[in-house]
Amino acid sequence: RTMGGKAKPTKHSAKEIASKVAAATQNKAGGKAGLADRKGGAAGHAKFKCPACGVQSPSIKSAEMHWDSKHSKLPFVASDWTDMHEAHGGVTTAGVAVRGAKAEKTIHQLAKTDAGRAELAAIAAAKAASKF
Repeated sequence: RTMGGKAKPTKHSAKEIASKVAAATQNKAGGKAGLADRKGGAAGHAKFKCPACGVQSPSIKSAEMHWDSKHSKLPFVASDWTDMHEAHGGVTTAGVAVRGAKAEKTIHQLAKTDAGRAELAAIAAAKAASKF
């Protein structure tokens, strides 16, 4: 490529770099598992569920606004709302199809930190235990 100005060839365009970053960090593709993950799993993305009508709300503040709008004759009690994330294990998405997030650390990278060295020791202990 030759569009760098002052006769300097460009290595990569901004568009190319941005597309590589997006491909590595966006949760897209992944087949059925990726689709289920993007939908938020069993809990969905909304956190709270209305005790009267079952509508889900992302926060207790928006839950209160929903209650005032749809069930204004009844008093709002925040503790009556079901926390869907807690009911389904606390995790909504795992990033199944995120390519850049799943890279395993090498032995050399693990050896640089105390936590990594502890993980290496645990791996070595597991290997030693599996030999017998």
